[in-house]
Amino acid sequence: MSEPRYSIPEAPKGWELVRMLGPGIVWAGMAIGGGELTLNPRVGAIFGIVTLWMPLLAIFLKWFMTVEIGRWSIYTGTSIREGFELLPGPRKWLNWLILFIGLYLGAVHIGGLVAMIGIVTSNLLPFLPPYLWSILIMVSFVALSWSGKYSVLEKAMMVSVALLTLTTFVVFIKIWPGLDFILQGFTFKIPTVTPEWAVTGFKISRNPLVEILPAMAFAGAGAINSLWYSDWILAKGFGVSAKYQLGSSNKAILGELKNVTSEEVNKLKGWFRVMLHDSWWGANLVTMLVTAIFIVNAVVILNPLKQAPAGVGFILTLSKTFTETLGPWARELYLVGAFAVLYSTMATLYDGYARLIDNSIGIVLPDWKLYNRINPLWRYRIWFLYGTLCNFFLVYLFNAVPVQFLQAASWVEGTFMLPVVAFAIAYLTYKVLPGLYSKEHAIKVKPNWIFTAGTILAGCFYAGLIIYSFFL
Repeated sequence: MSEPRYSIPEAPKGWELVRMLGPGIVWAGMAIGGGELTLNPRVGAIFGIVTLWMPLLAIFLKWFMTVEIGRWSIYTGTSIREGFELLPGPRKWLNWLILFIGLYLGAVHIGGLVAMIGIVTSNLLPFLPPYLWSILIMVSFVALSWSGKYSVLEKAMMVSVALLTLTTFVVFIKIWPGLDFILQGFTFKIPTVTPEWAVTGFKISRNPLVEILPAMAFAGAGAINSLWYSDWILAKGFGVSAKYQLGSSNKAILGELKNVTSEEVNKLKGWFRVMLHDSWWGANLVTMLVTAIFIVNAVVILNPLKQAPAGVGFILTLSKTFTETLGPWARELYLVGAFAVLYSTMATLYDGYARLIDNSIGIVLPDWKLYNRINPLWRYRIWFLYGTLCNFFLVYLFNAVPVQFLQAASWVEGTFMLPVVAFAIAYLTYKVLPGLYSKEHAIKVKPNWIFTAGTILAGCFYAGLIIYSFFL
């Protein structure tokens, strides 16, 4: 019996386990800067506390998806996108879909944040106009991720998320509305009408789900963004992924998994426990806490003022959650926090879309010789620059309004893709993964039904909301 190509290290325990946590923090940094800082507070400002349960439930359900994504990479040493090749149906159908959507999102998704962070920085440091600040910040992203090193990105995310959490928590304590008020957000009601002041004053759609669905799609990251957790698990060296390199493929190991020993399977189960801690504490709990704080702040302060964050003044309206409570000086405090989380999100998105596009091309066009001759690091850089250049032209040639770009991205990759990706992940880990191992070990790597059911429920939840929206 032959041995697998890659040795499987022992999973860390105790303090060493804590030191290995990181992919979840990166995931949280990305999630918080998308829906949590922008779209969900906007929904709270418009519809009030009644919508609080919706993004929190969405984040919780996406945790099951995240766990199953991590499970696949830990037990196979491959990205979840490589696993999608094994789905039934037309060959590589989901990978082709992900590639085209990745090319779209690499321009549109980040474009809204590029415009927003330029406005934020210009208000903090007004000696340069927003478009020049955006250019300088895009250059800094190139410097950050040019090396393709995960550790540099991870440290930037941890600092940014910590700063964001601190600044929002200060205001939350100051405006604490009481437990009875918070509990009103868990009546599980869905708004059926949009307030007239929001429709006439801020051009908000009369169909509430036009606003709510994009916010929920980006709550805790969208469908495509969630797949990056697989890349970060691999880059961090969890489980079989110890030999992972940027642009590499470990697909050959799939045929060798039947030869792993009981000792090695037990090591992988240890790595799975590490990933559970990382995804729960680093990703899920942090994201839910910060989301709740942002929404409550917007509900308590902006909703009574009948102020909906919109247009180019989007982020300045949100800054009132600080200034109305702490005084005019807190405007800068909010903007610094907003800059930190937007920067962390953009850095993560630039890195993530570059890896996604490169990896997807390798999957759908494995025999493209000209592309394969390019060094993996330079392929990463090419797609990183693609995102940067597209963002520049889209934002400034088409005069992008940040919230419209974010909603356009969330409808595609968050709302409509979530059911597709959720069902695919559930099938892959419940049906395909056990078959890669021997009968003796298949039961050990097969997910508990709770995780499969949670992933399927996440897909059904979004599919149901999409259908429901057509009847409003």
